[in-house]
Amino acid sequence: MSSKWTIQDWTTGELNALVKNLGGNKVARKIQRGEVKISFEDIVKTLFDKHGRRIPKNLQAYVCDASRDFRLNQPKLDEEVDFANRITRLHGCLSINTGVTAEQLKAETERLLAMIRENSQIANIANGVCLPVVLPKLVTNDLGVELELYLAGVNNSYAKTFGDRKFYNHRKDTLANEVSVADGSRHEQLVSRMKEVPVIGLHFPNPLQGFSINADREQMSTLPEGFILSGMDTLIAMAMYPDILARDWNTPGLDMAALQWQSAGCSLYFGARGGELGFARTDGLAIALDSSSGGLLFLG
Repeated sequence: MSSKWTIQDWTTGELNALVKNLGGNKVARKIQRGEVKISFEDIVKTLFDKHGRRIPKNLQAYVCDASRDFRLNQPKLDEEVDFANRITRLHGCLSINTGVTAEQLKAETERLLAMIRENSQIANIANGVCLPVVLPKLVTNDLGVELELYLAGVNNSYAKTFGDRKFYNHRKDTLANEVSVADGSRHEQLVSRMKEVPVIGLHFPNPLQGFSINADREQMSTLPEGFILSGMDTLIAMAMYPDILARDWNTPGLDMAALQWQSAGCSLYFGARGGELGFARTDGLAIALDSSSGGLLFLG
């Protein structure tokens, strides 16, 4: 009776798999006879591959392989002067002063990266491109109005970096009262913080390359707390790092999957070309492109 109770919930296939995982029949018999000891440890499920891309697993929404032809380069961020240059660019293009210093940005970047690297489940995301960003305190409760301000900054920063290129805001004067946060994106956490103070975070622009916007949102449910699906931070990252995010045709398109424009069926994105950068809408939420990516923001 006891023997039947012990194995009553196991199929023959499951029992065979267990014996195989124990090392086969000979080893299993030694364990059964008490001739050897075994120990147990949990297997950590790695969420990002060696390139820093999110491993798509058990998703209902569409995902395709990322194209390695569309890639980003990590900027030099070693000394305080490197961080100072990015802050100066942000302050200059937006005509603001967040009050965040290069020393603070460098220290917080190192702290957040240490948190990531200490967690084997998420450590691989640090193998991808990582852009420290300073998200200014919000000046209005209307996200669309805020985006208009950020887009003016993107225009200034892009023009300063690429004097012979043009930035096209295809949603100019259509964002006020029309932008909201997508369900499940956790982006409301960022908005809440930005209402109080400037926020420092790590922006990972392309860990979701090849994911549809629906898949970007779906995968959030299995990411640890501290990660937020990118939206507003993508615009700030573009203003701070146009040389990285709008380098040329072969930079990935950037989906702002955390944001909705006008309705739940429409989102926003950046697309760089050889001679221009465009900001536009998309209603192709179910479409996965190997050259496009959603981003992730890590706040710790």
